Amino acid sequence: MFRRLLIGLACTAALTMSACGSSAEAERQGDWILSGDQSGMTYITIKLAELAEINTFRNISGRVSTDGQARIEIDLDSVDTNNGTRDPRMKEYLFETHRYPLAVATTTLDMAKFQTLSIGESQTELLDLTIDIHGQSQNFDYYVLVTRLGANKVSVTNKAPLLLDARDFEMETGLAKLQELAGLDSITPVVPITMSFVFER
Repeated sequence: MFRRLLIGLACTAALTMSACGSSAEAERQGDWILSGDQSGMTYITIKLAELAEINTFRNISGRVSTDGQARIEIDLDSVDTNNGTRDPRMKEYLFETHRYPLAVATTTLDMAKFQTLSIGESQTELLDLTIDIHGQSQNFDYYVLVTRLGANKVSVTNKAPLLLDARDFEMETGLAKLQELAGLDSITPVVPITMSFVFER
């Protein structure tokens, strides 16, 4: 279902930093840490070619090191579709979380480009992402907007929704099972994703 996972955004957030203070470990290492309570990601599923529903993941974590190594993790067991019957089906048949509990995105950032970004200033960045979902790895380009909110805080938002495709990650069988269980004629394999992430150090 996901072709460029939400994750890309988070990675760049760290790009713009040079100071911060979120946790003792983060301060010592100078790493930028994703703030879960200030961040969010949603994706939209479409069934029967016209019925759209908003979904999310409750648990997302991430870190960008001082040398620009970025890693974002999405806990697929935390999927929230606003449907108590559908959530466990997504975990069991689509994501197969017993085998693949996480979606992971990694990238390497040129930190020097963002050291002079002023508070309140924004910059567009093209990310070269490696995304791993359901045992499959894909590389993608992704544009995000990085805004420095303070000396120790930045936000990262997508410039346009990501379009993710279940077929890119060999999830067709799970999607077909969901369609069968729900008694639907169709579930669109491509979904748009939007993100708003905040990083602190």
